[in-house]
Amino acid sequence: MKQILIVEDDSFLNKMLAYNLTADGYGVTSTLNARTAAEAIRQREFDLVLLDINLPDG
Repeated sequence: MKQILIVEDDSFLNKMLAYNLTADGYGVTSTLNARTAAEAIRQREFDLVLLDINLPDG
């Protein structure tokens, strides 16, 4: 299963993306900020990262 990391600070958009990608059969990890995204990347490999370019801490 392909693994996707979502990094999006808008919680509604984050949840919507996670829901739809999970429904399509992807493994999804979602974070709301750059700090937790960096922690997730250190713990596992992802096939794709969907990254909000306007993160307040990024």
